[in-house]
Amino acid sequence: MLKRITVKNYKCFDELTFDLSAADYSYNPILVKDGVVNKALVFGKNGTGKTSLGFALFDLVQHLTDKHRFPSKFMEYYRNLNTGRKTVSFQYTFSFDFKEVVYEYEKTDAQNLVWETLKVDGDTLLDYHYGKPDRQFVAPELCGNLDTKLPDNKLSILKYIYRNTPTDFSPVLTKLMRFCEGMLWFRSLSDGDGYCGLTNDQPTLEQMLHESGQLVQFQDFLARNGLNYELGFEEDGGQPKLYAYFNHRKIRALFSSIASSGTRVLWLLFNWMTRSKDKLSLLFIDEFDAFFYYETASTVVRELNARREFQSILTTHNTYLMQNQFTRPDCCFILTDKQIKSLKKSTERELREAHNLEKMYLSGAFVE
Repeated sequence: MLKRITVKNYKCFDELTFDLSAADYSYNPILVKDGVVNKALVFGKNGTGKTSLGFALFDLVQHLTDKHRFPSKFMEYYRNLNTGRKTVSFQYTFSFDFKEVVYEYEKTDAQNLVWETLKVDGDTLLDYHYGKPDRQFVAPELCGNLDTKLPDNKLSILKYIYRNTPTDFSPVLTKLMRFCEGMLWFRSLSDGDGYCGLTNDQPTLEQMLHESGQLVQFQDFLARNGLNYELGFEEDGGQPKLYAYFNHRKIRALFSSIASSGTRVLWLLFNWMTRSKDKLSLLFIDEFDAFFYYETASTVVRELNARREFQSILTTHNTYLMQNQFTRPDCCFILTDKQIKSLKKSTERELREAHNLEKMYLSGAFVE
């Protein structure tokens, strides 16, 4: 699981640490796992960097895996324009079987690496500086006899080792890489449905649902969100098309044509959760409820909270979700232009289950 990320000189951030270490609360235990926040909600005013936080989290997916990448326009202005510094650094801390794995690297831009390090419980397994042969340490238990002299700085040494050593040769490296390969970022806004990670293809909503064979479950999912449709697939030009039926099936309409923006987001969410059931490790949904009524947003949060097998991080403006029926003080974060802190760390008061977190937030009880 992802436990912490620190990023320096990236986009709008000078330096930011997002710490997902859990506190000791007895209620809502389903929201944490092995001492780490498993279900996080991130609030923040416009322009504080909620989207950039997601980009920072998924930077390692872009250079450690071959999964779907962000469009190049998202990687423009990679460095913070205010600082004048020439490099960007990332530090990711993971917890695998209660071992702490710290992966850190520095880049000049989205493509070019300066150095990488990997530590497990404080022991250095990798300390690789590109262009400096005398500063390229790789522990034998990480790479065996593999030649680790790379021709340039565009290929991650960690990715190179993983691709060229036997499966499970290094259990820690395998856990780290599989976690990264199971990460998924997506959003559905006016500029279209974008995603990063998990897969390489770009299927349509209809293709994803048809391939999953989960049509009945999708209807139930919509019904739980107050949307009752009778749906069915029909062949059209050799392709499956999803139709909604009305007036005792006397009238039909393409579901993609009548679905509202909010319904399409629910469709997208259901598809990703169903398709990635066995391999999803971390789900980041940017502005997840941009098209949702507050009750729909609440239902979605409950659905995700019940999925213990993966971490989820949702960004939102909906303070209604800032309640202990959906979250708890160590799982709810406030992002400003300078820092991100949980509600627990934003006040000196002892927060209990009976507290109304939304009311406290709106009254200014949490110091940003």
